[in-house]
Amino acid sequence: MRLYHSPGSRSTRALWTLEEIGEPYELTVIGKERREAEHRQRHPLGRVPVLELDDGSYLFESAAICLQLADLYPEAQLIPELASTERGLVYQWTVFSMSELEPKFFDLRFAERRGKDPADAKATFEPIALAVQDAVTRGGWLVGEKFTVADVMCASILARLAEFDLGPDFAELNSYVERALARPAKLRADAVDT
Repeated sequence: MRLYHSPGSRSTRALWTLEEIGEPYELTVIGKERREAEHRQRHPLGRVPVLELDDGSYLFESAAICLQLADLYPEAQLIPELASTERGLVYQWTVFSMSELEPKFFDLRFAERRGKDPADAKATFEPIALAVQDAVTRGGWLVGEKFTVADVMCASILARLAEFDLGPDFAELNSYVERALARPAKLRADAVDT
């Protein structure tokens, strides 16, 4: 397995998942060559992450890569049993991370640059953050007491919120992110993500 990666990008989610799994992998850091024809054969838009599987096939999009890795290595217990309610919740929160959480985060981050009021962006982000907080308050992680690939996805996005003051109503959310970022696999991924 090989991960094509750019430090500090969405590919860090795949890197974190690989470290959670604990299986050997190779890492290829991609810079400006992302736009070259060779890399566009891996990803048609020249982006990262791209995961090259052992059979030589490629997979792109961080959520798809993380879910596939969880499926390929069930012993890592990053995804519950097939057809279980809990597995459905992993899908739900993984899709939520990309469809709700990440777009609102970018709205908040770039509000001023886009000529919008940051307070408005913060107001539209709050219900989404509260939804995650409500879920983790019940069991510690998004799907109860077990850390899953959905936590990799959501916590990796929420970790970038440190630059914003969302206020005291998000204490549980902040605690959740701190627990996720303190996981040994995340610390190993951070050491590689240079």
